[in-house]
Amino acid sequence: LSVQGTAEMEFVVDVFSVTITIHATAASSGEAIISGKKKTEQFLCLMRDKLGIAPENFRLESDSVRENYSGNHSYLYTKVVSIDIIADLSVLYKMTSLLGELSNVSYNVDFDLSNQPEKEKQVIEAAISNSREKAEIIACSLGKTIQGVDTVNLEYAASGAYRNLAKSVCVD
Repeated sequence: LSVQGTAEMEFVVDVFSVTITIHATAASSGEAIISGKKKTEQFLCLMRDKLGIAPENFRLESDSVRENYSGNHSYLYTKVVSIDIIADLSVLYKMTSLLGELSNVSYNVDFDLSNQPEKEKQVIEAAISNSREKAEIIACSLGKTIQGVDTVNLEYAASGAYRNLAKSVCVD
């Protein structure tokens, strides 16, 4: 007897992963670096002073200076930092509103789950339970009983595994 168990669970998004990119452009690489570092310092001070987020809570993702050959010759400074915050739309709103006070800053927000391995375990356990129930129904209808399990195969559809929902309602 071979059965396939399935399970799907919904979890509330509880983490916002916010990635902030700070840009600066200047005629020389040194000027671009100085300007970029000032903008980075301004960003970190703004987050600390207005939201109470200490600079050490941000992760450095990348830091670069490169030549820009399009049109006028210049240098581009880019620093990417990120932070995971509790999924609170009012905090996210305040953070992104403060970014509006800066120039040449962009951001991206990804919606995520904390303790993802535990949530995956819950789904797997539900799929195993579903499989067991199906096997017992089939065996019972044939007047048989389940004696054991020979093999177990774990497969999941990656495309549907991480469908995240977040309400887009925000209160200032």
